[in-house]
Amino acid sequence: MNAGRAPDLRRALRPVPTYERAVRQVSKMLSEAGIRHALVGALGANAYCTRPRTTEDIDFLVGDEAFETHAGGFVTMRVPVVEFDGIDVDQIPLSETLRVVEEGLNRSPLSEGVPIAPVDTLVIMKLLAGRTRDLADIEAIVASGADRELLRAAVVRAAPDRADTLETLFENVERDR
Repeated sequence: MNAGRAPDLRRALRPVPTYERAVRQVSKMLSEAGIRHALVGALGANAYCTRPRTTEDIDFLVGDEAFETHAGGFVTMRVPVVEFDGIDVDQIPLSETLRVVEEGLNRSPLSEGVPIAPVDTLVIMKLLAGRTRDLADIEAIVASGADRELLRAAVVRAAPDRADTLETLFENVERDR
């Protein structure tokens, strides 16, 4: 896959085709509420991978406007969706740690009307999470042809303490070829 190719919702949903309705409907609800959002997590990564993986939930990164703060500091979701068609839906807020990827919400390409986080945003989020499956997702994205220089520059800018981990993942991909 070349670096300029847009993410593909069909590719993202290949391992879980029954999630399509939920992804589309939740995205539509968030859009109608004026909430910036982008598909992330395994499905977001799948949109950039030639070897997608399955998942048990749908993850959307959402802007601050997705939440309302009430008296006493009580916070609620403006679109209170945590499940759709029996599928868990996570609205991931821009926590202090994730604030470094906020601009990715503003440049998320649309695929069939659904915003999917840019590849560099996904990689940064997965590096910050640091779980084994997240690092494996990064390797799958890189092995699928993601622009390494773009990823390197984004990580150095947003999460410089994770640059060595990214380089190790690049080496793993080369070793596995």
